[in-house]
Amino acid sequence: MNKSEHCREVYAYFGLAMYSAQCVESSIIQMLIFCDLYEKEAINKQSQTEWEAKFDEFDQQLSAKTMGRLIGHLKLLNVINSDTEKLLATALKKRNFLAHRYFPERGMDFVNHLGREKMIKELSEMVDFFHQIENILNPITMKMAEKYGLTEQVLEEIVAKEKESAQFDL
Repeated sequence: MNKSEHCREVYAYFGLAMYSAQCVESSIIQMLIFCDLYEKEAINKQSQTEWEAKFDEFDQQLSAKTMGRLIGHLKLLNVINSDTEKLLATALKKRNFLAHRYFPERGMDFVNHLGREKMIKELSEMVDFFHQIENILNPITMKMAEKYGLTEQVLEEIVAKEKESAQFDL
């Protein structure tokens, strides 16, 4: 592998690590939707239009928050245990490091082959860590979602419809 390809590989792993961190953020938002919005609003009698407007507004509010604020919101609802809270705190630190300091702090590593290999290994470990967090959060969210009729089967049907309409080329 030449130097240029090796540099691209570092960037690819960085992109995958950031994507994985964003997936954790999305998992937190999904959890908050079910354990906060649904808990408060699902019992209210309202039209489909009113419900969709509340859902969209809540989703937009959450999406505008930082990951740290999302985690703080989740903590207030007492739906995760202390071990998961600690993992989320670590995930936040890793995500912030990636977003704000990764390349400036790894600049000297990036200029040589061994350093780039070290970066690839570190980024790959971050991807694995973020996946671990998702594997903890997603079952909790699905358990909450099932209370409101969003079962695995319903979710699979929704995904199949979305794939069909998206005209995937992957």
